[in-house]
Amino acid sequence: MAEVYPSDNELLNIQSDSETGVEYIATGTAPYYLEFRKFLYRLLLATRRANDLRAYDEGGLDIGVKPGKFWLGTELISYEGSSGNTLADDKQNIYIYLDSSGSLVTNEYNSFPDMTAAPHIRLAIVSTSGGNIESITDCRAGHNIVMPYGAGGVKKTIEAHTSDDTLTAAESGSVHSNLGATGTVTLTLPTSAPAGTVFSFAVQAAYELRVDPGTGTIRDDSGQTAGKYKSADAIGECLSLVADSNGDWATIAKNGTWTEEV
Repeated sequence: MAEVYPSDNELLNIQSDSETGVEYIATGTAPYYLEFRKFLYRLLLATRRANDLRAYDEGGLDIGVKPGKFWLGTELISYEGSSGNTLADDKQNIYIYLDSSGSLVTNEYNSFPDMTAAPHIRLAIVSTSGGNIESITDCRAGHNIVMPYGAGGVKKTIEAHTSDDTLTAAESGSVHSNLGATGTVTLTLPTSAPAGTVFSFAVQAAYELRVDPGTGTIRDDSGQTAGKYKSADAIGECLSLVADSNGDWATIAKNGTWTEEV
């Protein structure tokens, strides 16, 4: 069902939009062309940010992308805009996006990347046929307003485990404890985690908490043996790990005594 307008009488009596500041042109106003230009000026100011990083048709198989900026963590990345980006012909779906360095990708035909493995900004899905662009579907929804992680905008997720569990790369940035446990708890790190995946562990019950790297290695001063877990059992002991580019885990923070499996 279509969205309804206010009544004719209400429309004729609206003077301005309080949220955007756009003023309605009063009936009988002259010169009308000047008032229309004022109306258009305010309207464009109110909608300007909606143009950021917008993909648009340039004719044939070419698209352009408007300039804009996005946050990667706490770093503001600028994209200067581009034109003449020629797409492949006869493609049902071309997934257009900016990678984490701000480079435009126009040759992905299966799907957008996994956000946990390759952070990116989704711009559009384009369909081409017969030497022309058939359609452009805007995919920027959700990217307009972002609270940068690490700047206090996003709270960390904390999970208490009372039994063994295997973590996933999608849980990167989360904190895991053994609060409520009545025995040993083993938490297994994800295999082939993307570099930069981060987990923290906290002992909150006086039982052994083990962090198992699977076939990888947790590298710290207690040992660097592949496939060996690290463990601690005193309340307050904690450990933070980050995945490196070799499939192993680097210790970036540690409190208390964590020992390597014998």
